[in-house]
Amino acid sequence: MKNVARHTVVLFALILLCAAGTAHSAGVDMKEGEWEISTVTTMEGMPMPPTADKSTYCLTQEDLVPNKDKECKIVNRKVTGNKVSWRMECKKAEGEGEISYRGTIYNGFFKMKMVDEGQTMTMNIKLSGRYLGPCPTGQKSGPTGETAKRMAKGKEMAAQAQQQQAEMQAEQAAIAKKTEAFMKRAVVPAEERGACAQKGCTRTPECEKKVGELNLKPGDYEITIEQASRVGTAYTPVKVERKTVYLDEESPVPAALSCGRSASVKWGKERITWTETPGGGESKGGIPRMLSEVIPSAHAVTGGTNGGVSYRGNSFEGAVTNTTDIGGNQQSSNVTSITGLRVGDGKPPRGMDNSPSRPKGVLGNPIPKVKGFFDKFIR
Repeated sequence: MKNVARHTVVLFALILLCAAGTAHSAGVDMKEGEWEISTVTTMEGMPMPPTADKSTYCLTQEDLVPNKDKECKIVNRKVTGNKVSWRMECKKAEGEGEISYRGTIYNGFFKMKMVDEGQTMTMNIKLSGRYLGPCPTGQKSGPTGETAKRMAKGKEMAAQAQQQQAEMQAEQAAIAKKTEAFMKRAVVPAEERGACAQKGCTRTPECEKKVGELNLKPGDYEITIEQASRVGTAYTPVKVERKTVYLDEESPVPAALSCGRSASVKWGKERITWTETPGGGESKGGIPRMLSEVIPSAHAVTGGTNGGVSYRGNSFEGAVTNTTDIGGNQQSSNVTSITGLRVGDGKPPRGMDNSPSRPKGVLGNPIPKVKGFFDKFIR
């Protein structure tokens, strides 16, 4: 509101030039030259003290329409004796004013109604002016002295603001382009043919028996995580993070891909894919064996998560997308892409891993351990 008030006071100074120029051309008793224009502005219904302002202008009969504000125009100018009245119309405001001249002084008022941030406010401006003397040498009209400097500074700041806005728009466009390319690249793999269906990303004994060993060598993996979001048409920059995690068949999905206990999982030898539908939405994910096995258009699921991982023995790659309807035929999308390369044998962190822990009393796959035990005697 305060910004609107200050803008209107400056705008009114231009309006005075218009009114004064018109008045003189009609024979009003106004001495042309340099004038001091005083305004006192109050806002109806707002706890704001009156705002006083002074400015100086050269007023001449050539100042017919010096108002340069593109959003407003002066209409219905009338001259009756030494009294000048007018009406102003803007895109979001309207107002009317009146000035009475007596040679080297004038008094008047201006009242304006405007809409700002969904609120209507009324501004009352008390006007007074006095003749100071001849205009500065070489100047016929327009602002003078400190007023001229202030207006020049205002124009400079406006130009800087426009440049900054243009730079911000260019930066946002570059971010959008890069993020959009990342989101198209970071897609979830297709479900592996013959994969076993289960709940959660901790493999069940049934799927273990049906599918066999996962193509993942246990150990420490150096992973790269990329993440970005889109809300409507606005994009966030792609964030990149690198870390080392331990993965094995008991915890094959990195925590960054968020495969929860309630996920509907398809577990294969080369790929694990999943979907989740929290709150009625859907979430999917997966890790493909080869990039050529990714199906870009197969997982554009509205209102949920879609994820998956593909394994290649000593490396893997995966992605998860979360899409939510936000109303107005718009969506928000969050995409995480991850790649990993085995860098050592490592060992599981004590008391924790990268997936929901196996309930107590439920054993892991006993076959490798039993086989290893008998191998000692066979060899």
